[in-house]
Parts: sequence; structure tokens; C-alpha cells
Amino acid sequence: MRISKTTSGSPAGTVKRGATSTDRSGFSSALEAPAQTAAARPTAGTVSVSSVAALMALQGAEDPLEQRKRAKRRGRQLIDALDRLKIDILDESSPKASLDQMQSLLDSAREESDDPELESLIDQIELRIAVELAKHSRVS
Repeated sequence: MRISKTTSGSPAGTVKRGATSTDRSGFSSALEAPAQTAAARPTAGTVSVSSVAALMALQGAEDPLEQRKRAKRRGRQLIDALDRLKIDILDESSPKASLDQMQSLLDSAREESDDPELESLIDQIELRIAVELAKHSRVS
């Protein structure tokens, strides 16, 4: 395909000069700092104590979804600790580090969630960890 001629509005080297001196002076005056500063406005009234107390109460209230996420995270950590213990036993290596981690997970504070099924699962996992800790403490 061959292109023989293209059309354009103006040659490539030309520049339109449509700006007048009034346009430039308007632009430069907009850049200058204003001569007069605005008067200080009075501030709004202070927040009442009851509003602050309500805000503090809202910040302290926990989202049920966030509680559920933390409970799930704890359950996963407990399952991971049991898996590490299983791997240590299968590899015939010392399970002391895994047992110590499992004990620290059991000793850590537990987040309660509003889901009874999730709570039941975590109870069962914690019971299994307690059994494993008891078995290995008896052997040691």
C-alpha cells in the first residue's frame, strides 16, 4: 500500500499565535499572591462530652466479622502446629519446638466469636493439642 499525499491543517513548523497580551496578564495576575488575606473565621463550637463518649464507645465495639476472622486465624495456627508435630514425628526429629509452640498457642488469649460451630471446632482442636501435649509430657 502506498500513501501518496496526506493533508494537514498547517505545515509542521508553524505555530499559531492567538494569545494576546490581555490573556497573559490575566494568567500572571492569577499567579500572584492575593493582596488581602481573608479574615479569620470563628471556629465551630466544641464537641460535647456525650458525642466524644459515643465515639469512644464505637471505637471499642468490635465488628463480629473481625472476631470471626481472628477465631479462624487461631484455628489455622492450631492446625498448623499439629501438622508440624506430625512432620517432626514422621521425620523422627525432636518435637520439642513444635510442642513448645503448641503450648504457647494454648496459653494465648482466645478470641470468642458469635459462631457456635466455629467455637466448637476450635474447642476440638484445642482438646487434640492438649492430648498431644499430655502424651508427649508423659513420654519425656
